[in-house]
Amino acid sequence: MSDDHNVTVDLRGLVCPEPVIRTKKIFENNLIERVEALVDDEVNVQNLSRLARSIKVGFQTKPDGKYHRVVLERSSGGLQPENIVETQPQTSTIKEERNSTVVLITKNTFGEGDQEFSEHLLNIFLQTMYDSGHRPRSILMANTGVKLMGPNSPFAKVLDDFQKAGCDVLACGLCVEYYGLKEIVPKEQITNMFAICEYLDAAGKVITP
Repeated sequence: MSDDHNVTVDLRGLVCPEPVIRTKKIFENNLIERVEALVDDEVNVQNLSRLARSIKVGFQTKPDGKYHRVVLERSSGGLQPENIVETQPQTSTIKEERNSTVVLITKNTFGEGDQEFSEHLLNIFLQTMYDSGHRPRSILMANTGVKLMGPNSPFAKVLDDFQKAGCDVLACGLCVEYYGLKEIVPKEQITNMFAICEYLDAAGKVITP
C-alpha cells in the first residue's frame, strides 16, 4: 500500500467531538485506506471505535507512552501488528437501524418544577418505559442529563436494566467532563456529539422527556 493511501494524524489536545469529525473527513476520501491517529485518552479511543463500526472499517489500538495510537483501516486482510488489541467491527451500524426509537435526556429532571420531585418523575418515566416493555435503540444523555449516571444515582438500576436489555446507554463526553463525572461513568458508555447526531439522524422517533 503506497503512502498516498495512508494518513497519520495527531489528534491530541482536541476537544470532543473534533477527533472523530477529523478522522471521518479523512475517510471521506475513498483513496485513503488507513488512518493512524494519536489521541489523548481512552475516551477518544472508544469514540474512534464507534466511528469505525459506523463506517465499517477495521479498528486497532495500542498504548503509546502517555497516549494511544489508533489505527482505522478499510482492509482487514493484513497481519495484525504485535501487542495490539483489536476490536471486531459490528455487523450492524447506527445507520442501518432506521425507524428505531431514541430517548434523548438533556436534563436530570422531567420538565420544570421542584427539583427533587422532577427528578423523581424522570425516574418514574424511565421505569414505566422499561416495565411496559418499550426498548429504545438508545438512551442518550447530555448536559445535566449525564448526572443520571452519577455516584449513588437513583437512576442507576433502570439504566442498567435498559443496557442489559440491549439498549445503548450513552453519555456525552464533554458533559461528563464538565460535571466532574469522568472518573465515575464507564468509559464504554461515554460518547461524543458526532455519535449522538448519528443516532438522532437514524431515529424514526426521538423522545425527550
